[in-house]
Amino acid sequence: MSEAKTSRLLNLLIALLHTELGISRERILRDVYGHTAPAGDGGEADSETEAVLRKFERDKADLRSMGAVIIEELGYERMESDEEVAKYRIDPAGFRLPPQRFSAEESTWLALAALACDDAVAGADAQRALRRLEAAGALPETPPSQVQPRVRLDTHWVALTDAAARGAEVTFDYHATSTGETRRRRVQPWGLGQRYGQWYLAGNDQDRGGLRVFRLSRIRGTVAVGEPGSFEPAGEGAVREALDGFDALAERRASLLVAEDRALDLRRHWEPAGAGPPGWDAGEYPFRDASVAAERLAGFGDAVKVLGPEDIVAEVLGRLRGAREAIGSAGAAETPGQKPVRRMTTGQERLERLMDLVPFLLSGPVTVQEIADEFGLTRKAVLRELELLRDAGPIDSAGFQSYIEISVDEDVVTVANAEELSRPRRLSPGEAVALQLGLKALLPLADTASAEAILRLADRVGAAAVEGGRALPEVDLRSEPQHNAELVPVLAEAAVAGRTLRLRYLNPTKDEVTERLINPLGVFSDADRWYVNSYCHRAGDRRVFRIDRIEAVGAAEPLPLPEGFEPGDGALFMRRASDLEVTVRLAPEARWAEASFDAHDGRDLEDGSRRVLLTVLDLAWLPSFLAQFGGAAALEGPAEAVEAARSWFDRALALYGAAAPTR
Repeated sequence: MSEAKTSRLLNLLIALLHTELGISRERILRDVYGHTAPAGDGGEADSETEAVLRKFERDKADLRSMGAVIIEELGYERMESDEEVAKYRIDPAGFRLPPQRFSAEESTWLALAALACDDAVAGADAQRALRRLEAAGALPETPPSQVQPRVRLDTHWVALTDAAARGAEVTFDYHATSTGETRRRRVQPWGLGQRYGQWYLAGNDQDRGGLRVFRLSRIRGTVAVGEPGSFEPAGEGAVREALDGFDALAERRASLLVAEDRALDLRRHWEPAGAGPPGWDAGEYPFRDASVAAERLAGFGDAVKVLGPEDIVAEVLGRLRGAREAIGSAGAAETPGQKPVRRMTTGQERLERLMDLVPFLLSGPVTVQEIADEFGLTRKAVLRELELLRDAGPIDSAGFQSYIEISVDEDVVTVANAEELSRPRRLSPGEAVALQLGLKALLPLADTASAEAILRLADRVGAAAVEGGRALPEVDLRSEPQHNAELVPVLAEAAVAGRTLRLRYLNPTKDEVTERLINPLGVFSDADRWYVNSYCHRAGDRRVFRIDRIEAVGAAEPLPLPEGFEPGDGALFMRRASDLEVTVRLAPEARWAEASFDAHDGRDLEDGSRRVLLTVLDLAWLPSFLAQFGGAAALEGPAEAVEAARSWFDRALALYGAAAPTR
């Protein structure tokens, strides 16, 4: 979209906000579009007027898509007029964000919530929402670095939540693991929810005529979004009710043999039934979903043999065989001529940024560099935005324009005469939902009273969204019961106090329990798991421990951190000189793993797969990772990793009397 259109949309918005009684179409065409309709009928001028009117209609649609409710009504443009004309205006109360007041605790929650979604999918939406609330009166404090929830979102999140908010039908290719088929699906999206660390879409399947739930990681390719307003929203709680159907599945039990002193992580979740054959322990593993259980059980390789029931045995065996056959296989060719795609900023996005820029300037004084840092722009781009603002302003009935005043003095920017843009606009549905999602991610950290207050705050964020449209799409983020959940606040408090703790920690890759002395640096979540970032005195370096794998924690004599130790940013993945890089090919249904693990340097392949470099601490973990995908993640190299993984799978398959593939 051209800079001219951005400037035109900005002036149209100001004109519609500036008037209290409405402004006629003729004045809008004259003042904003520079066009005066000719008197009389016919002629070339009539065609030109029609073209300008079509442009006006498109511009109104663009403003409406940003949440502006444009009121169209008949009325008298001036007191002395005796003829009614079509007039247009935007009600500022429905467009501008009302003043906001938050307690210090609520401000901290909001800041943490924005950081929780700080990723490529919804991070920008959450930060824009926070910036706007701050401009409306909220003053979030810097959140404590010792606690940081993080929400991992699927790449289809934005398209699906936006479609649900606008009542637009979506179409996508969906891979069903039950049949192994990929089919085109046409769905009226109601909303999204998370269960067992995975995101799901709930909606009305148009082709199958009823409610269906779709796992987002099984959507292949892009999501096509139809026209808005094509269906009515579902009732409140419809998404939660649909996803709660997972819990309605009857509990079943898998009969297992577990090798002595192995699969220690599994032993915490099974029911032992005594000794099995020599070298084995017998027991049962409770599960509801056979596919989810098979993913987990296959990852233990030859440490676990599943005896029954038959369907779960077949699922586990199928995953082991599929993963083994894929190892070392040749993938499709890379898509030719791949170059980084430079995303172009649309005129609408630029207009939204300009509307956010004015309240930010009014909160000043701010420098050009501070603006660049806040909005992710170069200094040159900031100056271009300021020039656009200088060319905007309301126009009176005589055609005189009162321009916005922008001055830059010794790099400090000030603004005046910008009343129409001085208040931040309301949150978009995507921005409100992203911030609500971050707030809900805080619930595992909160006691009962705080949890209720956080949910009330989430409702207030929803009330700050645009008016005149549909309700926000339902997003059901439910925290699954976590082993050791009670340790999250304990470890967070120890980080704040600078204490040293003694841990007994289970390492599932090495099947060992070790004792550690740690100084907690902070706790954070990633997807549905909580971690403690710490300095480990045993390793002499920073280490991240999964909280649900801690077997015991207690006080210890205080130990200082080494001089000059840098705790870092609490990232889940830490690069070390001893790390190994392996090449893995991800089929379309497994591409979600690129964002969930330490993968980089991805390349698209002609069959829709993606080749990535995966950084691993050691090769012992790699086969367990591959097993859960059943062949959808194929190890391509290096040679020593391929041979080690093949041996791992051959041993696992031998438990079932299954011959290893010859490839």
